[in-house]
Amino acid sequence: MRIGLLITSIGDFGKKGFYNAQEIGLAKALDSLVDEVKVYKLVSADMENSIEAIEGCRNSKIQYIPANKIGANGMPSMKMLDSSLDILVFFSDTQLAVPSVYRWAVRNKIYFFPYIGVAESHSTNRAKQIVMDFLFRRNIKVYRECRCLVKSPAVGMQLKQQGVERVTIAPVGLDVSILHEDYEKCDPVMLKRKHGYQQNDKILLFIGRLTEEKQPIKMIQIYADIAKKDARYKLLMVGMGELKDEIIQCIDELGVSRGIRLIDRISNCDIWELYRFADAFVNLNQQEIFGMAILEAMYYGCKVVAWKAPGPDFIIKDGISGFLVDSDDRAVDLVLNGEIDSVSAHKRVMDCFTWDNAANKIVTLTDGANERSTISGTE
Repeated sequence: MRIGLLITSIGDFGKKGFYNAQEIGLAKALDSLVDEVKVYKLVSADMENSIEAIEGCRNSKIQYIPANKIGANGMPSMKMLDSSLDILVFFSDTQLAVPSVYRWAVRNKIYFFPYIGVAESHSTNRAKQIVMDFLFRRNIKVYRECRCLVKSPAVGMQLKQQGVERVTIAPVGLDVSILHEDYEKCDPVMLKRKHGYQQNDKILLFIGRLTEEKQPIKMIQIYADIAKKDARYKLLMVGMGELKDEIIQCIDELGVSRGIRLIDRISNCDIWELYRFADAFVNLNQQEIFGMAILEAMYYGCKVVAWKAPGPDFIIKDGISGFLVDSDDRAVDLVLNGEIDSVSAHKRVMDCFTWDNAANKIVTLTDGANERSTISGTE
């Protein structure tokens, strides 16, 4: 069995060395189950076409394909894809290329799985909302013809409501091979000092793009309330984005500059240290579709306080492996006083949210690839 994974979205998300690339994690999990995995990732037109082996795999490669784009929508040349694949998994969402890729797969008798993490626009920009929702309505016609893989139950329900009958939940997972397995042996105090903090400092961690949907301004405001109640708290924010200047202005206006540190980015090989010494990780995205950083924090036993949204609602067992909130006051209270079972948080990730789960579902579903019309329901 030969499987292709296609990623047409072109942007900073998934940049090598700084994020957990979902396609690489899935490829590694599939590598032990099938004969070959080919990952096709579109990149900016000014980059070179290149192929490289995926580290730790038997027979899996990633090909970086230069392509033109409209916004973040890459326009793939079908000639670059292997027409002898058995299966193509397309990280599709609202991508422009969905209909053309689907037609190509049908012509070449390749079993086609759209892999969907969002069924509507979560942008706060009205113009972008209109465009993305139009693209999704265009793609829904394809999804109705396919067995769709979805990243959360909420997306599955949205698709069902729009007439998509064959839906299977295949959650995003962590690539365990790149995580720091011996994190418990590392002293949090030592790591605090390494990163310039004092032993008694309490660290509040925020990781995400500095865009309106991630609510970094609200994070500053919540931190200001926390610092009034406990001056030992420091806020460490990791991310880049168009709101950075507004964030700096907000910090100055609230008079909390001494307690906040801003970092543009940190590599995957070092980011585990932040989760290990942080006292709490906060996610305030009210439309969070999943939450890779939430999974990472839980893996390392860091307390998670997340705004109620489809992703966190699916991942977190409230009050056990983390906390779900729907108000600023509740977030402040749980950062200061909430306690979780770090062992349970780690175990939930390992039991439910590694890439092995999605890989096994894809391979199992493919056993019935010739009987697509008989498969129905949400699994």
